[in-house]
Amino acid sequence: MNLKELLARQKAIVDKAKAEKRDLTESEQREFDDLQAQIDALIAAGAEGKNDSQPVNVEDIQRQAVEAERQRVLEIESLCRSLGYDPEEYIKEGKTVDEVRKIILEKQIAEKKPLSVGVIRDERDKFRDAARDGLALRAGINVEKPAPGATELRNLSLRELAIEALRIEGVANAARLSSDEILRQYLTPTSLFTGIIDQTARTVFEKAYTEAPTTYQLWTRRGTLKDFRPTKTYQVGTAGELLPVPESGELKHDMPNAEEGPQRQLLTFGRQFTMSRQAFINDDIDFISTIPALYAQSARLGINRLVYQMLAKNPAIWDGKPLFSPEHGNISSVNSAPSVEALSDMRMKMKNQKAAGGQVKLNIPAKFLIVPTALETKAGQLIGSTVDPSQTNPNIPNPFYNSLTVISDAELDDATENGAKEWYLVADQLRSPIQVDYLNGVDMPTIVMKQPPAGQLGYVWDIYIDYGVTIVDYKTVVKNNGQ
Repeated sequence: MNLKELLARQKAIVDKAKAEKRDLTESEQREFDDLQAQIDALIAAGAEGKNDSQPVNVEDIQRQAVEAERQRVLEIESLCRSLGYDPEEYIKEGKTVDEVRKIILEKQIAEKKPLSVGVIRDERDKFRDAARDGLALRAGINVEKPAPGATELRNLSLRELAIEALRIEGVANAARLSSDEILRQYLTPTSLFTGIIDQTARTVFEKAYTEAPTTYQLWTRRGTLKDFRPTKTYQVGTAGELLPVPESGELKHDMPNAEEGPQRQLLTFGRQFTMSRQAFINDDIDFISTIPALYAQSARLGINRLVYQMLAKNPAIWDGKPLFSPEHGNISSVNSAPSVEALSDMRMKMKNQKAAGGQVKLNIPAKFLIVPTALETKAGQLIGSTVDPSQTNPNIPNPFYNSLTVISDAELDDATENGAKEWYLVADQLRSPIQVDYLNGVDMPTIVMKQPPAGQLGYVWDIYIDYGVTIVDYKTVVKNNGQ
């Protein structure tokens, strides 16, 4: 594998553990460490990027570039303002922070001024970390190891925090400025205070997205696409049986069976929200603790809703037939609430599915029992019982005891007219009937602070994520229409 593939595999291992809210298993950790050893070897050999022909995440690179430029401008402005120099010339010339620091150092030596560049930079960095953690603590976010000074800064209002940030940046009269003057003149996207607000909003957003109450990620397949063009997939079938080969005989050529499958494609979903001038003046800390979190949850709940609607609404798939249909052989013959009899019929139908273009039985094992919340209790009782709950004889064992994972989601209850009664038997994640693809595997929405439009005071964030939800297999799911 090349460097990009190694890094992508590492990310996939970590993402899986994160989605399941657990640490890496022993085998996953070994694989991760082995991948890291290969990455280190490639870098040491100077091979980074040589075999990397796959496109990269352009949006992510652009975002990183914007962040780097904002950080460069911010540090140059802080250095120059604190020491009485004009930063505009250095910014326009594209000089790095180290280059500006060297220039200022030479000027200070020539002018015989105190050499305080390093001290000022250190004060700014310490303040940024302490203010970021202090604001997070004030917003009710758990910070495991707050930066030194965070507990003191958590008591400051937004205006007081902005004034302190401006003082660090060299604005001597910051305390005498009105809130409107602070907003208009100093709180640009590159200012220290704005960066602190942005980082706190990002922290709230990412935490809320990860903890959103969704279930789709527990059983759907996770994929990646490199761009927005439609991508065809194929259902791999069977290969010819291996034939006896006589002495000095020739092997007979064969081509495996395959058939055209679904077409996968990404779409972009996004929103924009604003922290207004009023919120800043009113010291509305609840804005930072709630609004980004609401949009984060909305982003992930949107994926969750789309997945379950696609499952429940039974759309026509690539072969022109509904997902659940007699031709696909994936509708239970026993219409009932979850029971041993119904599960036996559904398990049989899944195992008897045939490979594309052949008669070979696939023997697909069932893994998940997916139900609406109306059937959650009954499903839990069935799978958690050592005996068959439907039998009066307590000695009849339950063959499905602890053999399936019950997943219940409220999206199913009203997805269709009969949604509260319909339920599904699904294979494991690798053979899931539904796949959620992300652009270059990035499953976390991008949140970017922008310069507000002319005439608008406050802060503006863009939120967007690129994903697609596709039915990729009908053989790995069986539906029960319920009572």
